[in-house]
Amino acid sequence: MKKVLQLSFIIIFAAIYSQNISNYEYVSVAAKTGNLESGKYGLSGILNSKLKAGKYEIISDSSESWPDAAKKNPCGVLKAEIEDTSTFLKNKIQVNFKDCSGKTVASFEGKSNIKEYEPGFKDALHIALKTLPASNSVKLAVITETPKQPVAIATEPVKSSSSETQNSSVKTENKAQTFSNGTLNLNRIHISDNQFILASPNNSTPYAIFKESTKKEVYRVQLQDGTQTLGYLENGNIIIEFAHNDGSFKKEIFTQK
Repeated sequence: MKKVLQLSFIIIFAAIYSQNISNYEYVSVAAKTGNLESGKYGLSGILNSKLKAGKYEIISDSSESWPDAAKKNPCGVLKAEIEDTSTFLKNKIQVNFKDCSGKTVASFEGKSNIKEYEPGFKDALHIALKTLPASNSVKLAVITETPKQPVAIATEPVKSSSSETQNSSVKTENKAQTFSNGTLNLNRIHISDNQFILASPNNSTPYAIFKESTKKEVYRVQLQDGTQTLGYLENGNIIIEFAHNDGSFKKEIFTQK
């Protein structure tokens, strides 16, 4: 009886915890986690099949080929990582779903009594994904395609004198930098060579999306409410220009902590 109650508690807990990932529509499956390649033993195929059955849309591990909706809201994409957590006696697989800041949203682990690697890993993965919830993307918060009219910037932003140093610090793999304006603490997350975001760890919708313009280190910025403006890098800081009602502008300065 005690074992039945413990098992029931685990299933209920997993169901509650996993509800977070049902808010997402898009999932990219990492090609490799640690020493385990997701394609080995056909594991990525099993995961993709389960995700598609749950109405998730599988997209590339590279953001360059993402659909427009995912590119406009990169924090609406989950990254799935298949990890080998085996012990000496058991084959175990853990599937971790991570958001755009690298935070684990949900984890599913399966254990197999099959000792051979390939059938054991496959069996463990099937067990791990038994409680995977279906996608309910209606709840997914996205930035719409009908933002406010872009603001006109009267003056050209100042070009940073330390561009090469700043650019080299942008590209961080799954490791966010923290910037603050004194009130908000936001993570700067590299999306691609010409795009990054500022995002709160507690919000799936980014505070601001930066896309490189034709001028180096000057970005077209889309804010959380859909407003479009300009942003640029200056002395290691991230600057966003905000328009006042009277047509004047103010600078919001985010400094790295």
